[in-house]
Amino acid sequence: MNKLRIGILGTGVINRDFHLVTLRNHPQAEVVAAANHRPESLKRLAADFNIPKTYTNFAEMAADPDIDAVINGLPNYLHAPVTIQMLEAGKHVLCEKPMALNVAEGEQLIAAAQRAKRKLMIAHMWRFDREIVWLRDVMASGQLGRIFKVKSHAIWLFDGPRPGSWFVTPEFAGGGALADMGIHSIDTLRFILGGARPVKVFAHAGTFFRDIPLDDTATAMIEFEGGVTGLIEAGWYHLYADGLEGYTQAYGTKGYARVLPAQLQTSIEGIWSVTQPEMPKRQQQCDLPMYQAQMDHFIDCILNDKEPSPGGEDGLWAMRVLEAAYRSAKTGEAVDVGWK
Repeated sequence: MNKLRIGILGTGVINRDFHLVTLRNHPQAEVVAAANHRPESLKRLAADFNIPKTYTNFAEMAADPDIDAVINGLPNYLHAPVTIQMLEAGKHVLCEKPMALNVAEGEQLIAAAQRAKRKLMIAHMWRFDREIVWLRDVMASGQLGRIFKVKSHAIWLFDGPRPGSWFVTPEFAGGGALADMGIHSIDTLRFILGGARPVKVFAHAGTFFRDIPLDDTATAMIEFEGGVTGLIEAGWYHLYADGLEGYTQAYGTKGYARVLPAQLQTSIEGIWSVTQPEMPKRQQQCDLPMYQAQMDHFIDCILNDKEPSPGGEDGLWAMRVLEAAYRSAKTGEAVDVGWK
């Protein structure tokens, strides 16, 4: 059968080191075009990955009839408008997180996908990590009893975005470490809890490590339906962390489990046992196999008319929590997570 023709939006690390690599590995995908505002980086990307067509005008890419789907790895402020532009032109979209700068923009994305009858997937890649999936399955099996607390860590140790880059520019990024790193933890907690609805958020955010206009440190406590408490730590440039990005824990009335590294603590035949399930060796913290599984899922959904997960609604839940967290950090009060 003919290959799915893919266009790449953006020339940053997420596309260069992850999305393009996974697309090259997929037998039913072909990267046929790339677009970026900066022609210099666009030219380098096209040369490095043998991409035949390039655009510095997103409208021209949207109008290209020989592109079936696009990967939106542009800066955050371009996620919503360019994704909507591509959807309205009849293209399926895998959009990087956060899906938008605010909840209102996120709702517009979902409406555009529904009108166009095209697939919209949000790139919360931790849902495809083998250890995170194992943790979700352990929790769902009942081995841990009733879950009452979950934690997720999103810390970038010793490093972070370069001061002056779009990542730390409010009008381009929309938020700091919580929006960049912590939003993955928000989605991860919902995922391992089986899609539980967040009800209320209390958060604190501050800037402690660099002279930047956005938060480099954030802590959020989320109340989920069913009485589960979620805790998130997000940060850039930190000198210590209990666990690196993706480190996630679940506490139940009958046991405890964590991932990165994976461990299960439960009672087996009356004896409290600590076991470490065998997992494939990771090459790096944010390992390529989860990005590959994410891309495989996106392509499968298009070719076989399936609904992507995480889809637009999942991305919107993360945006609701993020927006409520920043409001809480500003007011010093817990904020309800609005949902319909």
